Amino acid sequence: MSDLDPKAIFKMLADDIPKDLRAHMIVVGSLAAAYHFRASLRRKAVNTKDADVVVYPAGDVESVAALAATLLDLGWRPTEQCRPMKKSKPAEALRAIRLYPPKSTTYFVELLGLPKPSQREPKAWTSVQLSDGWYGIPSFRYMALLARERCSTPEGIDHAHPSMMALANLLSHEEVGTQRMSGKIGERLILRAAKDLGRVLALVWLAGRDDSATWLQPWREGLRACFAKQWRGLAKRAGAGLRDLLARPPALEEARYAMEVGLLSGKGVTVNGLAAIGQQILRDLIEPLGKLAALR
Repeated sequence: MSDLDPKAIFKMLADDIPKDLRAHMIVVGSLAAAYHFRASLRRKAVNTKDADVVVYPAGDVESVAALAATLLDLGWRPTEQCRPMKKSKPAEALRAIRLYPPKSTTYFVELLGLPKPSQREPKAWTSVQLSDGWYGIPSFRYMALLARERCSTPEGIDHAHPSMMALANLLSHEEVGTQRMSGKIGERLILRAAKDLGRVLALVWLAGRDDSATWLQPWREGLRACFAKQWRGLAKRAGAGLRDLLARPPALEEARYAMEVGLLSGKGVTVNGLAAIGQQILRDLIEPLGKLAALR
């Protein structure tokens, strides 16, 4: 983990990636959030080295493979963990494509696939063959939402809108569970759900109530567009994981710690403050979304 200036990273991405390839990319995750809220963040830096990049259109693994091959031809280099396998199966055992830019190890990109509308599992892996062997392309089901409302930047790199990142993270966790991150955030191994749902709280915190209260309609439209047959059920359960987090003080403390290390560094965030934001989300967004889903 490193403190990086998000605006500088977007500029590096634009310099290092040809324009025609950028047209199929969306930056997501903490880097996208830090860039979007760069004016209101006290620090100019975000604590990450990872630029998560979703490649679209949905289900187009060939576009991911072509992007990776072109980047390698341009001098991008695999990270230490990015090594090929000799066989294409099982896909979930393959390593993701993570690449350093040609002249730096300041950051790396990880390539993600936009999920197909038919994907039902939370995370699916697809095998892709490059010149040196087989790699895996992960697709997260609810990342389909991130192609909507995306933001264009002067640097020429699109990023996901905070509203869609928040909804995708909410849907990804119906409960807090017991799964922990594979690597430490700060000095702790954080619950995966606490980290992701904490990100929702941080996004709403940074957006402010006047802005976040306008997310209801984009949420409804995004669900209907991406999950036409399932959207009502998804809308009704969108707050399940958040409610579970708010009911578990130790998990909420983990969310607070993850956000204090990350997006809300220097903001003086407290457990009570996050709990208040969570209740605000329930009142302003989740409960009204459930009511909209109940209408016929």
